[in-house]
Amino acid sequence: MASDDAQPFSPVVGEYPSDDDNFVSAETATDPSSLPNAVKARKEEYTRHRTVHVKVGTWNVAATAGTEKDIGKWFIQRKGVYEQVFGTQGGSGSRVPNCGGAASLLELPPDQVGLYVLGLQEIVDVSSPAEALRPYVDPAPANRWKASVEDALPPGYRLVAETQLVGLLQLIYAAPFIADSVSAVSCNTVGTGLLGYMGNKGAVATRLLLGETTCLIFVNCHLAAGSDKASLDRRNWDASQVVARTKFDSIHPDLTLRNEPSDRIGDEDYTFWFGDLNYRLEDIPGDDVRQVLARHTEDKFDKRRRSLAEVNGPGSSRAVIDEGAEGQSSASEADLSSKTQSLELDGDLDPHQDPASLQTTISSLISHDQLRMQQNKQKAFYEGWREGQISFLPTYKYDVGSVARFDSSEKQRGPSWCDRILYRSRRDKLKYEGLVKQAAEARERDAEMKASGLENAAADDNVLFDYDPDVDGADSGDEYDSNEDEASEDALFDAAIESDDSIRLDYYISHQGILSSDHKPLVAGFTLDLDCVDVELKAQVHQEVVRELDKAENQSRPGITVVVDTHNHEPSDKRSETDPNAVDFGDISLNAPVSRTLTVANTGGVPATFSVQKPERGGDHDAPSWLEYRVEKPHHDEPGNQNQQTLSNECILLPGEVAAVEITVWVRDIQFVRLLNSERVKLEEILVLRVKDGRDHFIPAYGKWLPTAFGRSLEELTLLPEAGARSLANESIESQKYKPGAPVSAPRELFRLTEAVSELTERAVAEWDMVGGEHEDKAPWQREPHGFAWPFEPATWTLKDKEARSPLLALAREAVDTNTAFNQIFAPEVSSLHRLEILSETLVAFLRSLNDGIIPSAIWQNLDQQIQAREKAKQQLSWDDSQAWVLENLAYSPAHSVSFTFVTFMLARTANEIAPVPSIPLHGSGPALKASTNDMTQRRQAVENALATFFSSVLISTNTPVPSKDKEKRALEERKRSIVEPFLKAIGVDNSGPSGGAP
Repeated sequence: MASDDAQPFSPVVGEYPSDDDNFVSAETATDPSSLPNAVKARKEEYTRHRTVHVKVGTWNVAATAGTEKDIGKWFIQRKGVYEQVFGTQGGSGSRVPNCGGAASLLELPPDQVGLYVLGLQEIVDVSSPAEALRPYVDPAPANRWKASVEDALPPGYRLVAETQLVGLLQLIYAAPFIADSVSAVSCNTVGTGLLGYMGNKGAVATRLLLGETTCLIFVNCHLAAGSDKASLDRRNWDASQVVARTKFDSIHPDLTLRNEPSDRIGDEDYTFWFGDLNYRLEDIPGDDVRQVLARHTEDKFDKRRRSLAEVNGPGSSRAVIDEGAEGQSSASEADLSSKTQSLELDGDLDPHQDPASLQTTISSLISHDQLRMQQNKQKAFYEGWREGQISFLPTYKYDVGSVARFDSSEKQRGPSWCDRILYRSRRDKLKYEGLVKQAAEARERDAEMKASGLENAAADDNVLFDYDPDVDGADSGDEYDSNEDEASEDALFDAAIESDDSIRLDYYISHQGILSSDHKPLVAGFTLDLDCVDVELKAQVHQEVVRELDKAENQSRPGITVVVDTHNHEPSDKRSETDPNAVDFGDISLNAPVSRTLTVANTGGVPATFSVQKPERGGDHDAPSWLEYRVEKPHHDEPGNQNQQTLSNECILLPGEVAAVEITVWVRDIQFVRLLNSERVKLEEILVLRVKDGRDHFIPAYGKWLPTAFGRSLEELTLLPEAGARSLANESIESQKYKPGAPVSAPRELFRLTEAVSELTERAVAEWDMVGGEHEDKAPWQREPHGFAWPFEPATWTLKDKEARSPLLALAREAVDTNTAFNQIFAPEVSSLHRLEILSETLVAFLRSLNDGIIPSAIWQNLDQQIQAREKAKQQLSWDDSQAWVLENLAYSPAHSVSFTFVTFMLARTANEIAPVPSIPLHGSGPALKASTNDMTQRRQAVENALATFFSSVLISTNTPVPSKDKEKRALEERKRSIVEPFLKAIGVDNSGPSGGAP
């Protein structure tokens, strides 16, 4: 069989992989997305070697009341060991060479043990159906045991794990110097009792991580009882079920340096399996066992104890015999010791070499131990499991209160080592698996060579010349044949459990002097050599790795520099004085675009792709974006792209190239204007200059909103100060307290606009008539069909150039908001006609911006219902009655009534200018005069109809959807027109006759 040096092993705790097997490669360590792996790659810098002592104890307390009172005596205080009588107490790897010293020489002081791990069985009566089938865990027994253990532990020990399954209880306490290193604790229970799942038999298991590097699993079990073949098979099955069904919580890979999962038994670094395994002695009668042990355990101790009990009373039956553990004894114990000197071993003679020693007797009996035999046959606990040397009496079964009197009841159960403590390291398991693989390969080679030799023997007698079955393959697969003798079966097992020096068994002893159960407690001490994470050093390495990754990343990432071009304007905010990267648009008014420019330069060493992105919006006041931008990209020397620049949102800059980003603020949406007027939103945004694979730039953009009369309600407008809405610019909403006094009856802005439109209409018509034939075209109001709605219909305007109109419209809105006379804002060269068109557009925009209109939606709904009712009743109102009816419905609010009158009066004056009402002459008549009068009347009616139709949609606010059918849509328009049209007939119109009525 190959030597151990040829065996490759996976990493185990304390032995991290070599440089070739690191968790991460150098490339991975510089990957910004792999920060945890990069930190792990430098684990040697923040891990430090540490020695941890672990003490494991197991005891079947047989559901005996009061047994918890003894737990501190043997598990913590180390009492109950009687070595002078029962031979060597220790185990493989003990620090005491002859293993014959007192337990105190083998064990550390209690406060130097890192982990105390206690496994108890039968803390409740598991044979009771009421206990085994209980649907919940009764915490009272466990609490009693915890209290007793914690009373005996040194100060500062912390309970890090507790798990219970019916009568099984496992408690793990960590010393104060190691408790903070314990993490990823996960507990699991597996029932294998009744029906294969009940908890009267089974195991409780705990997985924990020590120092972020070492995974430990502790399994406390109680396997099937019985000495027959079926019970033995059931014990093996129980153990296999525990392994197969135990599942722990996953450990996040970022929280551990381990490179393997650890949610199953078999993936851990160290495992400790202990408890009442219930394996018995096989092929040897119990009486023979009693007899051979009786030569060493004459019942003088129990006789002495009975005599002491007669003196001390009934309570003395729970006394603990502890000879030599503390170096002191009571007078009665000293007397007991003096009577047993003849049974003490000769310290000059190795007990293993003395045929009359207790150790020799134990060695002869242990060869019949079922657990060892099942391990050799590879049926249970054979995959690298180890156990210390057994040099103590069987742990089961004793008469309660007895030191060495085996079961004297009617059943006379044979003595056995039922209680055991096994352990295994990851290296043990991997080495065993490697040996199994080697053995299988050796058997395969052996079979091939034999087959080849038999087949070709006649042709070549020397075919097997190089094969010697006594040498080659002698240690191969023959160990696995269960029919071979026991020595060959042991070969593979013994090879698999060669020492792993990262774990050492310091002692393996029983406490024979604990008398309160029919089982004797068992303890084992272990020393683990491992590397643990130093939290402070790891934090330092983490910071260094972050800086290194950032540096490497920045060198390979594109970089741009953004410069905000400055403008000579009064800053709207102090931020522009302190933040050079902020874009300050200054004063912003309605529908007046303002632009600023950003210069973007590629100052990195690689091409940079950037784009300007709008900020994400949300909330109840999700306003439309008021920012627009475009990127002016430099041209590259590409075919078809010379001497031109392209505009788009994304731009690629080569190193050293520069691009310009034009940003424009343009407030046009009237809903947004209302929010700005009420200060519910502000002109503040964060532009994102996103660089692909690089660092994004966030550019603040803001401006100062100038309050406007547009977008307000009539009630708000009547409360504005005389200086206009712009005078509110330096006041907050809370401080906008107007001068005391009654509000105006109607908005000043509306009166001024309607008055100006009326006057300019008269002037424009008069000027056109004065120049007469100089005009080649017809007058705007004479161009049918749109001319009937002049000067409000855009199709009739003579100044159509948007670039020419925009500054004039801005002046008109400025005059409205500042209460400036309209004749002062226009240059002298602007004609009356163009002034009229500008103010007409401003008036229509002002009316459309009113919140809920001049005729609110609720009033219109009431008017519409009345109109439809009269239509059904075929009733008509005269023009005068129609006017009175409308004004009556608007009488609830003077502002609405007067504002409606302003507009309709202006419309009537406009109609009189462009379509005068024909007058009836006092003398004369004739067909020509009659025809002329009819033409004028028809034209007047067309103008009234057009103006009423146009302004009905401007003045009336409705929240109902527009009908989809054309017939219904036309009917709705006619009903709306009937509200406005009667007021256009108020001046110089004959309202008599059939044509003088309204529906």
